[in-house]
Amino acid sequence: MKNLVCLFLVAVMLFSCESEERATTSFQGKVAWAKTIGGSQEDNTSSAVATPDGGLMVVGSTRSNDGDVVKTHDLYDVWVTRFDASGNVLWNKTYGGSGDDYGYSIIHTNDDNYVIAGYSGSADYDVPSNQGFHDFYIIKIDEDGEIIWSKSYGFMSHDHAHKIIQMSDGGYFVAGFADYAGLIGQSGNGEGHQMGRGVQHGVGEFFGIRLDANGDFMWYRYYGGTMNDRVNDIVEDNEGGIVMVGYSESPDFDVENPKGSYDYWVINIDAEGHLHWKKNFGGPDIDQAYGIVKTDFNSYLIVGQSNSVEGDIKHPKGNSDVWVIHLNEHGELIWEKSFGGSEFETATSIKKTSYNTFVVIGHTRSTTAQFTNKGQNDIYLFEIDAYANSTIHWEKTFGGTDFDLAYDVAQTKDGKLYLVGDTQSSDGNFNLNKGMNDRFVIKLE
Repeated sequence: MKNLVCLFLVAVMLFSCESEERATTSFQGKVAWAKTIGGSQEDNTSSAVATPDGGLMVVGSTRSNDGDVVKTHDLYDVWVTRFDASGNVLWNKTYGGSGDDYGYSIIHTNDDNYVIAGYSGSADYDVPSNQGFHDFYIIKIDEDGEIIWSKSYGFMSHDHAHKIIQMSDGGYFVAGFADYAGLIGQSGNGEGHQMGRGVQHGVGEFFGIRLDANGDFMWYRYYGGTMNDRVNDIVEDNEGGIVMVGYSESPDFDVENPKGSYDYWVINIDAEGHLHWKKNFGGPDIDQAYGIVKTDFNSYLIVGQSNSVEGDIKHPKGNSDVWVIHLNEHGELIWEKSFGGSEFETATSIKKTSYNTFVVIGHTRSTTAQFTNKGQNDIYLFEIDAYANSTIHWEKTFGGTDFDLAYDVAQTKDGKLYLVGDTQSSDGNFNLNKGMNDRFVIKLE
């Protein structure tokens, strides 16, 4: 009985501290400004990180060479934009070579620089080498966008980096996709590291590369089964290992007890890349995880999209829902919840706020009692906490009458939020579209 009383008092204290901290924030979720930039071709946005001065660094890719984009290479290039806190563009820069080059993830490093991860089909200009169709492409830049170093790692086929994090020792872990055909051959660091056909799994893997602080190769590992397995996000655990999340349609090798067509697949590896645990979550239909964040209690919140109405999904809302699961440090399910309306919702990222809650970003096609859809797809943002009885603290939508897709959210030191993604709209929250997809940034305060 005493233990129950103590647990209750701790829960009350935590809730009171969170409520007090939330009460002191000035964040109201109002639009401070919204900007779109781009050219006449495809301009895509994947990731963003707040800068120390309250601005924003945004990464993606572009095929444009007009409007707001000036580049020297053909096809797609990695495209980085730096904004100040008022929404002014400080600089626009592209990186790559004569092939297609894509940027997917950007982080602020502990030495006040920035590292970008993506993939490249080039072997010239800014790209040091290429082993196949596409290789992991890692670039370190300073605050002015000047290249400090660039690295390329891969095999003979398609290797796509989707996410990079800086580890507690100052090195990096990069996660992405390795194609079946590419798992034979030499890695791009020139040291060999061949994988024989006898240990291949399937058409795609959870693929990770460990780098030191200078971006030099340490080791790689891959995980999965004989079907499609895709990693979308990663986070360091308390022991120096990594939790990787994405989705799998495999029934074998590293994947056990599949629930349906595609499952959330979550794995934990140790600091040397050895598989610690692996878990599947979902129902009989397509369920795909896109984002993960670690809580203060050494647990994990994972977000994505679910099309299932049974299995681990207990209370579905519509055709496709934002599905949030909360796991403990061993990968065991604490709770799950579906969010959204009667149509289609997807969550693409989740971030912890400075006031100990979590913001989830994605897109929606629904109209609910809380909001009205403005067009094809709208940006969807809401806030929750990590408790089992969590309800939405607030939710908001933004966009115009065309397609508006959000992919990341970043918070400044003073509690403001930046939303980034792609838009085809020329109304609502956005000004005149310059052609096809444009990059958007919305600042909330």
